[in-house]
Amino acid sequence: MQNSDLLRLFEDLLIKSKNVEYIELLERIHIQLSNISSSIQFEQVHQHIPWSNLFNLLRSNKNDEIERLLCAIMEHFINNLSIEQIMTDFSPLLNTGLENQTGLSQRGKLLCLKAFEKLTHCTTTECFFIIQNLFQYSHINSLLHLFLDSDEQILWLKSKEILEQMIHTVSRIDDKQILQNYLHEHYFHDINRQILLSSNKLNEIVKLRLYEYLIDLCLIDPRIYEHITEEQHLLDQFLYDCTHSDTDILYLMNCLELLTVLTQKSHTLNYLQNKTNVIDHYLHLLLSTNDENNLYDLIKPGLIKFFGCYLRNYLVLLETNISNNQQNQLIERFLPILFDILLQSDPNPYIIIGLDTIGFIGKTLNGKEYILSNIKFSDFIGKLIQMIHSSQSDIRIRCLICLADLFHISKYNSSSSNAWTLTEQIYRLCNRGFSILPIIIQIAKQPFIDLRLAAYRCLFELTRSPWALHAMNAEPGFIEFLLNRSTEKDKEGKEVKFSIIQSICENGEEAKLAIGNVNYLKFRRYINEGIYYVEPEANVAFDGSNE
Repeated sequence: MQNSDLLRLFEDLLIKSKNVEYIELLERIHIQLSNISSSIQFEQVHQHIPWSNLFNLLRSNKNDEIERLLCAIMEHFINNLSIEQIMTDFSPLLNTGLENQTGLSQRGKLLCLKAFEKLTHCTTTECFFIIQNLFQYSHINSLLHLFLDSDEQILWLKSKEILEQMIHTVSRIDDKQILQNYLHEHYFHDINRQILLSSNKLNEIVKLRLYEYLIDLCLIDPRIYEHITEEQHLLDQFLYDCTHSDTDILYLMNCLELLTVLTQKSHTLNYLQNKTNVIDHYLHLLLSTNDENNLYDLIKPGLIKFFGCYLRNYLVLLETNISNNQQNQLIERFLPILFDILLQSDPNPYIIIGLDTIGFIGKTLNGKEYILSNIKFSDFIGKLIQMIHSSQSDIRIRCLICLADLFHISKYNSSSSNAWTLTEQIYRLCNRGFSILPIIIQIAKQPFIDLRLAAYRCLFELTRSPWALHAMNAEPGFIEFLLNRSTEKDKEGKEVKFSIIQSICENGEEAKLAIGNVNYLKFRRYINEGIYYVEPEANVAFDGSNE
């Protein structure tokens, strides 16, 4: 269909007045637009379309079918026009579409949000200036109202995505003063700040929605975080709720989950380190017993997860020299509590999260040092090996993963003799009651894929330590087991087994010294043949077989 025919249909809309006529024309326009495969044709016709009349029809006509077709037609153009063209053609919709007095329905507001969304995903060098000119404090105010006041999930979620993407885009600006001016004069303009500070007037569900949004913004950029916490003090109410909501367990659990998110970045982690009242309060809750409040048992997994994430990320900062704080009393206070929970004689509901947390902390070099220095660690290792030996399959898998994390050495520390010493100390503790390597190898030979993969992961992590290569070579039949392709039928198993052999060979001279040149060459051949190599079957001819 030629462009002139399409434009004639748009012009015919101006002389129609009945809903039936509108619907017929809009359906024809929608069909023709759906058949266009090139954005070029949209660009050719967009400036000739009577946009103001279409927007007026969208606002004034309350017929559901007309509204649906209008939104579908406009969405075609939003998807295919450039950002500059959308800003020009859709300016009436962008400027007032989200305001309540405009009277747009949910569908109309969603269309407006889709236009905003495309604008915030601008990737050109002029992005910031587009956002600076378009997203002024009044537009952000409308988005915030829709985000916090709307009961329609699709609307408030889309508003949140746009507000966050906007910050992602402006955070690319290197000039700190320009960024600060925009944040102060528009994004966190006083009328917008008042909305963000009104959390005490909101119900718990919307409060959590607001807190999640602010925390997400803090993670984007340290400059955004400083503006939110130090200049605007927008997280003060959240931290107050974290320590004054003990009677509302469900709300407290959600606050705790959001607080855990704050441990992900170095600048937000440092922020938490200064909130000792929050840390002390949660340690007290972790020590609470059933006699004091049996509902506190519901939040203990969340507390263990929070402290585990906090400490692990803190230890990573120490390894990479990002943190200057070399002393952390929290780990010395938390680890004994966690070991006590895990060493309880009866099975408890915290065993899974506890194992994951020990592994999470022990995966770092500093974490290994702290854990080994704790007098209860040897007792924990004894129980861990016992559970690997005789517990149910799901517990055995988590125990093996925990042990693999304890054996883990990062690439950053791959040549560190200190790291090798620490993993060897852990290995020796494992061997006090049982010989751990034969147990892991035996599990790797079992028919259950999840158990095998967990055992393989332990073996893989051990290959990073030269002392472990000697231990593996000394284990009867282990080298032959690795080289025997017929022992593994599953794709995941083949891949992990291949990675074990590959990791051994990456040790170079250390591997040759540990397993010998002959075995090393066999491993190299295994790698050259690939993961899924299948050995050819021998064909044997017998006398008389062709008769």
